[in-house]
Amino acid sequence: MRFLHASWSRLIVPTGLIGLALGISPIQAADPSKRDSSDLADVDLAKVLAGGKVVFVSSGSRPIGFQAIDDERRTTFQFSNSDPRPTLIVELEKIRPVHRVSVVPGSQSLKVDVYLLTKRPRNVSNLDKIEPLTSIVDLVVGREAAVDFAPQRARYVVLRWTLATKLPGPLKIAEVSAFTKPDSAQVADALAATEPPINVALGPPVLTPVSP
Repeated sequence: MRFLHASWSRLIVPTGLIGLALGISPIQAADPSKRDSSDLADVDLAKVLAGGKVVFVSSGSRPIGFQAIDDERRTTFQFSNSDPRPTLIVELEKIRPVHRVSVVPGSQSLKVDVYLLTKRPRNVSNLDKIEPLTSIVDLVVGREAAVDFAPQRARYVVLRWTLATKLPGPLKIAEVSAFTKPDSAQVADALAATEPPINVALGPPVLTPVSP
């Protein structure tokens, strides 16, 4: 009986391994390059670290315009108190599809008109003659307000504010953002670098006969 007990114990362990091998989910073995890029976080192209630059402000101190894209809400850019139509243009590093724009107001305003362009406008006042792509409303000081739309290729993000009739002070902007989805090639490379492929068992383990 002691001989039979030892034999069965040797067979039970490999049998458990067979169950584990056959129970591996095929999802774990999926090709990382085929992952949907929508599962990853959006990329903010407007930020300084992403290559974004403030190339135009209608008023205020030009040298510190980058404070609107420094990814730090505690810093703000301030337009002139006499500016009736505050306007800011962010130049992206290159033309990319943008599907979301957001702002974090540093003071009160009514709305922000959004224009996405492939070329920098020569005269921003001409933008009043065309319809903006969309507008951001329901602005609350210190809170991000965003608008989503179908992806549109752009190199320049133009924002034009409509002010209330009575303001306690000049318009202040804490942050401006323009979002895109990660490139599929970049997604594949990132996943390949961080998630090495899983080796899937091709069959049950080979049981080596043991002499009594």
